[in-house]
Amino acid sequence: MVFTANTLYYQQLNEQLRSCPDTEIVVENLLGQRYLGCGSSGRSFRLYGTPGNGLGQYLNGSVIEVFGNAQDAAGDTMNDGEIIIHGSCGDAAGYGMRGGRILIEGDCGYRGGIHMKSYLGKHPVIVIGGQAGSFLGEYQQGCGREGPGQLLLRHRHARREDHPAHGRSAVRPSPAGACSRSRAGRPC
Repeated sequence: MVFTANTLYYQQLNEQLRSCPDTEIVVENLLGQRYLGCGSSGRSFRLYGTPGNGLGQYLNGSVIEVFGNAQDAAGDTMNDGEIIIHGSCGDAAGYGMRGGRILIEGDCGYRGGIHMKSYLGKHPVIVIGGQAGSFLGEYQQGCGREGPGQLLLRHRHARREDHPAHGRSAVRPSPAGACSRSRAGRPC
């Protein structure tokens, strides 16, 4: 089924999407409508325009493909499924993510992958094709065989000191599984 968002209020659009019996859904002319695809499973969404904050929160197995940019908190507390963004993404993509994949063709804002962790055999993955803001992967969690999720920053731009791939405070896992800041070597 095809929906046209235009200036439709986000609650009305979400009600229509939740009540639609189809598993393949297309939404055109998005203008920042929030919380699309939240908690859904077994569905495929093709979104054209700019979805608002909270895209795919609590996603539980659906696939969301965005043809445009996405705003903040895409994939927040995501359990499973896939979010593909053919553009850039705002801050806090994949916050608290426990499984599934987020693939961002362009840049990602600040705090991408913060609090990401493997959970119950699921391993979250975020791939960023461009640059990422500061605090990428901050506070990743996981212990034993579960471990933290995976972040891949491809950074397709020329590498220069004045054009870093990430902000000033990217993190790296420590041997104990906690995270430490790379800037000045100080712990979080």
